Amino acid sequence: MKKGLIVALVLFLAACSGNNRLTTGQTIGVIGGGIIGTYIGSQFGGGAGNLLFMAAGATLGGMAGFAYGDSLIPSDRAKFKDSAKVAMDNVSDGQVYSWTNPDTGVAGTIKPTRSYYVDKGQLCRDFDASIAVDRQVGRTHGRACKISADAWFVDSRI
Repeated sequence: MKKGLIVALVLFLAACSGNNRLTTGQTIGVIGGGIIGTYIGSQFGGGAGNLLFMAAGATLGGMAGFAYGDSLIPSDRAKFKDSAKVAMDNVSDGQVYSWTNPDTGVAGTIKPTRSYYVDKGQLCRDFDASIAVDRQVGRTHGRACKISADAWFVDSRI
């Protein structure tokens, strides 16, 4: 229970970071770092002290994850965006599309979960995504909306 509250706090703080939009890598980094930091913090102290260590671990882990998530190089981000377009155009709801950047070893999956139309018939699709970097796997979910015949707008913070 306490761990869930700490993770929720980390996510809330990330979401309230002003008008700046987090990149997918930053989102995944904050979530993964917060979870790992909470776990490490839970190994220290007892009672209220344990909760303080968990909060400190979540905060530091989230900050480190944010910095690490932002370290995805441009080719990783480009591969994710290209893969998201392929998945949105060609993969049915519930099916998983896997991708790998052969230059860096970064890999991930994209699974469209729901397709629907919004204003003026614009196609949108909700999706789950994961990205694996150096033995760490981050997960997120988002929405992609088709903005032209060849382009999708991907929002990983829905």
